[in-house]
Amino acid sequence: MIKSIAYLDFYQAFRYNPLLFICSPFVLFLYINYAYSKIFNKKSYYERIPKVVWYICLIIVLIYWVLRNIIVELGPVVV
Repeated sequence: MIKSIAYLDFYQAFRYNPLLFICSPFVLFLYINYAYSKIFNKKSYYERIPKVVWYICLIIVLIYWVLRNIIVELGPVVV
């Protein structure tokens, strides 16, 4: 997927792993915000998000992870 993004082939990157493709900008934002908050000693967005939201995200990732290995259509497809 990273190779496809590096070559600006976003359609193929999405076909390799849709969940990671959609979530990666949010994860990158939270990581940068967390580092910024630690450097400047401020409260980050990561700490403001309720734990319930993190548990829901974890459940979605686990369900997708299992279904991707069971249902062939959810697996990586080379176009």
